[in-house]
Amino acid sequence: MDWILDRLLPEYDFRTRYTRRIAAPPEAVWEALNTVTRADLPITRLLSAIRSGGRDRRTGPLTASSPLPSLGTNEGVEAAVGRVAKFWRPRPLPGPDTTLTPDGFAAFSAPGWAKAAMSFQLTPGPGGTTLLAAETRVRTTDPRSHRAFAPYWLLIRAGGAGLIRLELLRAVARHAESRAS
Repeated sequence: MDWILDRLLPEYDFRTRYTRRIAAPPEAVWEALNTVTRADLPITRLLSAIRSGGRDRRTGPLTASSPLPSLGTNEGVEAAVGRVAKFWRPRPLPGPDTTLTPDGFAAFSAPGWAKAAMSFQLTPGPGGTTLLAAETRVRTTDPRSHRAFAPYWLLIRAGGAGLIRLELLRAVARHAESRAS
């Protein structure tokens, strides 16, 4: 498959990938992915509140209220979001506005930053099932930013980023399977 994520960050320094087989066709999974809200995700709400100091009050579908800009959608197959930032700061410093487009994001290479992208990928499976994957990739732009980002990555991996992805996959499965039955 020609994934958007492969065009955005073909090479990466850090990566996670979580998957879930869902007993529903891709159309139902896509719809569920785009209708799951923060209300469906108590762990995500808690961790976002901690990270934002209680300032995160976003509502509505998670995909529409993401703090990360969309970097591409292949309708019904893949949605990718991402951002260039100095994530390791207490309040992450966003990168230049030129990185908010897919081409600008992919081309960006100025030292001192990290490029992070996440993609939700749907693959049809046997018997009307769908494999939903949530993959995150990060590429740092120089050795100094790599050294700054690495401890942050360990902290968020240990502190809940994986739990957030797993919770989201469960919520999407719950929504899609209830609609498909």
